[in-house]
Amino acid sequence: MATIGLWGIYTGIRGNDGNVVCDSKKGLSDEGVYFVSTDKNAGNLGSKTANITGLAATPTKIDGNNQVVDVTNPPSSPSVAWTANEINYLVKQKILGRESNGKGGYVDTDDTVECPLIIVSQSTISRKKVFFCFGRGVFNEASHNVQTNTSTAETRDDDNLTYTALTYDKFGGKPYAVFYEDDPQFDEKAMFDMVFPGQKMVKENTVSQSV
Repeated sequence: MATIGLWGIYTGIRGNDGNVVCDSKKGLSDEGVYFVSTDKNAGNLGSKTANITGLAATPTKIDGNNQVVDVTNPPSSPSVAWTANEINYLVKQKILGRESNGKGGYVDTDDTVECPLIIVSQSTISRKKVFFCFGRGVFNEASHNVQTNTSTAETRDDDNLTYTALTYDKFGGKPYAVFYEDDPQFDEKAMFDMVFPGQKMVKENTVSQSV
């Protein structure tokens, strides 16, 4: 399905037990799911792009008896280049696995923090939501391009994070799944429970279903 726009992005932090951390201090929120909103009071200014690559690998032809007799189906290795206008700085440090030094600074650690991720777009025809879901993955931030303001313009440096998806047992050992609100069997709560096990944000399926 073709999509239009970037409706929003959800993320969280997975605990060692596989469930999301439902605690605003240890995790990202008391519900276990954090939406990167456009609410300045929450320290967010929304997302600009989420460029998903590696959803499929290139098949390899297998030759035999001077002909192509088979083809391999290598596993996918998705990653997401996420650009946001601004992500709440505490949330950003947590998903990057940085620790506070108690003086307002944050330092990289040797531990990786696993995060679920849902990227939401919409159908070009119905405007129903399309969800690109990743149950496990890690964020990193490779660079900051800090530039001077000029006499005529401000120069902004966006939040640019890379998400590397990992295999996920609830997706049959695959790293991602795509959900469609248009699908007659779509269940919003079931999707969030699958991607964010133990979440408390979506308590019932609010999407009407047809048989």
